[in-house]
Amino acid sequence: MKKTNSLWGLKLFCFIGLVWLVNGEERENPFTTVVRKTLISTARSCMTKVNATEKDLEYLRKDPPYPEKAACILKCLLEKIGVVKNNKYSKNGFMAAVTPLVFRNKKKMEHMKTVSENCDKEVNHVESTPCELGNEITTCIFKYAPELHLKA
Repeated sequence: MKKTNSLWGLKLFCFIGLVWLVNGEERENPFTTVVRKTLISTARSCMTKVNATEKDLEYLRKDPPYPEKAACILKCLLEKIGVVKNNKYSKNGFMAAVTPLVFRNKKKMEHMKTVSENCDKEVNHVESTPCELGNEITTCIFKYAPELHLKA
């Protein structure tokens, strides 16, 4: 039970970090510092896993589709937060990641449910490259929830 809770916590931590980076959260306090460091550490572990460079990471500030290495970094991050499970998009994983961020706002919660459902229908799981799923998922999420884009 402890392992599951800590894994869920890490997923939430990483996702909150992504959202804060997306929304330009610049205030430094102990919590944001830890989130930022955790996110950076997670991204670095994904970069190492796929043998990517800083240059590959920079593509994530642009619009998808991303080059293969950048898509692989993204797919790895999505796996770590539960949006990708068993090499498929998980609408339940997406909702588990976003619910703590929007559960107090019924309108945003409904919006994220719609995003989740739409992407469940639209994501093509037939990949021509190993990490195409990273591009497929982010393209869909940004289509319906552009506020989650990592643009600087």
